[in-house]
Amino acid sequence: MNKKGITCMALTGIMAFSAAALSACGNESSAPKYADETIDRLFKLNSGSRTDEGNGINSTHDPVVVEAKRNGKSEFYAFSTDNDQYGVQIRKSLNLYRWERAGVAINGFTAATKAQDVQNMYKNGNAELQPVYQVLTGMSDWNNSCWTLWAPDVVPATSNKNADADGEWWLYSCWTSKFGSEQSVIFKCKSTEGVTGPYKYEGIIVQDSADDRNLNEIDPSVFYAPDGKMYLSYGSYYSGFGVIELDPATGLRKEGTPSTPGKQILTGNGFNAEGSAINYHTVDVYTGDIANEEYDASKWQKQSKYYMMGSWGALAYNYNMRVWTSDTPDGTYTSERGGSGLQVSGTWTWRKDGEGVKDGTTNYPNKDKDMNFYIPGHNDMITTSDGVNAIIYHARVAEARKDGNPSFAEGEHYLYTSMYDFNSKGQLVINPNRYVGEKIGTVNKKDLLSKTNGNYSAVLMESHDNLSYTEKAEIAHAQDCKLNEDGTVTLGEKSGTWKVYGDHYIFIRLDGRDYYGSVMPAQIRQYDATLGYKTNNGLTISAIAAPSEKNPENGILYLNMQF
Repeated sequence: MNKKGITCMALTGIMAFSAAALSACGNESSAPKYADETIDRLFKLNSGSRTDEGNGINSTHDPVVVEAKRNGKSEFYAFSTDNDQYGVQIRKSLNLYRWERAGVAINGFTAATKAQDVQNMYKNGNAELQPVYQVLTGMSDWNNSCWTLWAPDVVPATSNKNADADGEWWLYSCWTSKFGSEQSVIFKCKSTEGVTGPYKYEGIIVQDSADDRNLNEIDPSVFYAPDGKMYLSYGSYYSGFGVIELDPATGLRKEGTPSTPGKQILTGNGFNAEGSAINYHTVDVYTGDIANEEYDASKWQKQSKYYMMGSWGALAYNYNMRVWTSDTPDGTYTSERGGSGLQVSGTWTWRKDGEGVKDGTTNYPNKDKDMNFYIPGHNDMITTSDGVNAIIYHARVAEARKDGNPSFAEGEHYLYTSMYDFNSKGQLVINPNRYVGEKIGTVNKKDLLSKTNGNYSAVLMESHDNLSYTEKAEIAHAQDCKLNEDGTVTLGEKSGTWKVYGDHYIFIRLDGRDYYGSVMPAQIRQYDATLGYKTNNGLTISAIAAPSEKNPENGILYLNMQF
């Protein structure tokens, strides 16, 4: 559920899920006869289409999102790491896809505060976070080089049960002694003047200590259990993630001192992960063997789990997003790939190889950026009050160069929002297109075939755990794919079968590998050699394949209608 949107729902254990996503599985009696009708029904645009004009989404790193209410209407606020502004950046949106800057959060900081201003504030002893500064300067790694607040999280105070935009809000963020150090501090601030602050210091939640088991005290993320208990997950690299129980009445630690580490929740080879975000979901799981048997609508059951998303790999070179699950909020989180997590996103483009590129391989035209999703990661998860599951994350849109070598390191970060859903095995999948207000609903086989005669663009990827810290991820390019009426499919040199079942689930077998996915609406960007770049409302597919002895890495398959 929305860990930050409607707190009273979390505290009372009412885990609402989209009525469309949890409609009676297998009931296709209301399915429209034509794809146009289906697509029109699934789109619910608030004000046309997305635009990237202005600076609303640029320079965004480690974003989180909250839903606030003002006069009964929803407003969304994204908070992110200090980048070109200090004191935790804030952005505002009315629809999750058009954003504008809304200042900075911490008391005493302004949008005009520069790096030297920050240093002077602390050195003069009058900064809002002076107690945090005092702790950091006592750490051996402190060298006065890192003045950046990282990876915030924000929730409405317990007393602000309706998430009133003008009510009390709590902010959690972190400060590290220097980039790459594990000597860090997570702290809490509060605002009694509304969601945009100013936020004033309240206390330290956890800090580096000799017995912290190498849990790195950065990237805080707050979530609630159905019984109303409040938790904070945190951590990055070193020893993976930890969880600390908080007091819902205060938002501070329920027990323990700042030097007491949280419970470790990711083990094995899961230490190369950062930026945890945890949501509790009840989803429909198909217990039949759809790969080898006829569909049986009676074989569905509910499954409730904590889903944890995080990022994996090197931020500037091979970042990607992954998912783990647990039956308990502070239990061990695992996946079909163990501690590595099930990869659900990576580096790809909806361009074919060489398509739409100018000046070799390094410079792309501005209109091309919507088609590129390079090293996306450090996401947040939200379920809105009208039932949309969305992730908010940063991604780069172009290759850059570092030290004369192609990389993504110098590319700009942009704020992206995409829907997420669950396949029939209960695995989380991400819509591979940016969100513009659509909703998941019932689709059928005819919908997938009639709009574009079964023609799709396909992106096929595999997870990779063994890339070095500075090894650039390979860009997965689009290929032509054909879904045929007879249930066969071709994708490049690969072939197989496909079937749609339930209300919006899909099974695809390619060269003997089985992918389970969800069919979702999407605003699709496409390049055409004659027409240039164009946009159409259509259907997209996101599916994943589990690892096997033959394929030790999990597979990722995206399909967009090809207009």
